[in-house]
Amino acid sequence: MEEGLRRILEGSMLLLGVGMILALIRSIRGPRFTDRIAAVNLIGTMATAFICILSVYLDEAMLLDVALVYALLSFLAVVILCHVVTLHHKGRQMSREEKKEAKSKR
Repeated sequence: MEEGLRRILEGSMLLLGVGMILALIRSIRGPRFTDRIAAVNLIGTMATAFICILSVYLDEAMLLDVALVYALLSFLAVVILCHVVTLHHKGRQMSREEKKEAKSKR
């Protein structure tokens, strides 16, 4: 592999690593659930790209299969997380409506 291509791949892996750390900070700090979900999705996407670049860097085609499986699992995790947050939000709205009904009955 050429030295120039090797440096480009190393630089892109470094940038992706920094981006994943920044997204991790955003997922921890929040402040809303949507920020956290978007950050987790971004981490999964950047990790998949990192694995693909690593596959080219190491000349290992097997890592592309790993990246594909990781992308599918990451997508599934984000879908489940969105579903849980949606159910939680609906439950919170229902309790508010029930509270309003209870106040109006008094």
